[in-house]
Amino acid sequence: MWSGTAAVINTPENVTIMANEIQKAGSKPELEVFDSGDIQLANALLDLGVLQRPPLFQIVMGVRYGFVSTPQTLMYAQSLLPKDAMWAAFAIGRWEFPMLATTWLLGGHVRVGMEDNVYLSKGQLTPSNAALCEKAVRILDDLGAELATAKEARRILGLRA
Repeated sequence: MWSGTAAVINTPENVTIMANEIQKAGSKPELEVFDSGDIQLANALLDLGVLQRPPLFQIVMGVRYGFVSTPQTLMYAQSLLPKDAMWAAFAIGRWEFPMLATTWLLGGHVRVGMEDNVYLSKGQLTPSNAALCEKAVRILDDLGAELATAKEARRILGLRA
């Protein structure tokens, strides 16, 4: 992956080490995937038993040289995931909210936050993460989504209460 002015490389060996440590700590690894090669690596580690099932994928869109923020790309990325995968997706910058809606329509979970986008709308900086979440809730509510409580989210993800 390219980030700013540097390449970021997660070798299979390093990902295996990280996965083992995360799982030893009793946490569920979140597999952030930036392109199709990341999904192929995760699938290989699942096949080897390094990662436990069901996996949790987070499809990252809009990072330069990775998945572009389009519905077609998201559908392609989703098609590469294992059948038992839980998944979410998000896009950085101005595509955050259009891809939020697309992700939900395709059956995925969503996330928003200032880590990925600092604008509520074009030219309007967000005052907080809460404001981004409130906008996301409005969009999802308009689409007919039923939001999970924190307790329900833990159950869905198979996390302890």
